[in-house]
Amino acid sequence: MSARRAARGFTLLELLVAVALLSVLAVLTWRGMDSVLRGRDRIVASSDDLRALTVAMTQMEEDLRRSWPIRLLGLAEPSISFSIAGDREPPSLGLLRETRGSDAVQVQRVIYRLRDGTFERGFSLWAAPSPDGAQKVPVTPFTWQPIMRDVQAIEFRGWLEGRGWLPAAALAPLLTAAQLPAPAQAQAQVPSVRPVLPQVTGVELTLVRRGERVVRVFAVAD
Repeated sequence: MSARRAARGFTLLELLVAVALLSVLAVLTWRGMDSVLRGRDRIVASSDDLRALTVAMTQMEEDLRRSWPIRLLGLAEPSISFSIAGDREPPSLGLLRETRGSDAVQVQRVIYRLRDGTFERGFSLWAAPSPDGAQKVPVTPFTWQPIMRDVQAIEFRGWLEGRGWLPAAALAPLLTAAQLPAPAQAQAQVPSVRPVLPQVTGVELTLVRRGERVVRVFAVAD
């Protein structure tokens, strides 16, 4: 009698209970793995966003730092300027910075702008026109680098001594007016006097990306 009981296998009910328990364990394991994978994807995406933001801010800081010595060259245009925002295009930041060439220090023009949701950096070589205006500056095409995507909006402000922080819309006409040539009569009377260009010693960038607002202040002066 005891030998028959020992040889008896599992009943159908016991097999169904075991299968149900294994199914529950499999579902819990799958949900746990899915949660881990989703968390990993969020961490990777956040890390990529932080890396892109760090690269953009570091590049802009380097460009602004190298634009400060340009004021010593006595050029007819400021080393930092802003464009007025249009209906479809936000204001952009333009600057002249020094760069090392093959044999001498060269001047490079750099523009930061927002185009179709991409924060871009463009650069090209800068050349000064002739004093009499007879020789025009050759148009050098810009090389554009996308440095950050999924950007909804950008804003620029500049710091002027004695006037504080001014938005790009207020700074653009001030810096543009400083580049206008003086009348011929005034130039004949005082040929050696150059207009005093306003010096922007600080730049503030406000960037909206994926609903988050990032504000960074850059010191231009050494």
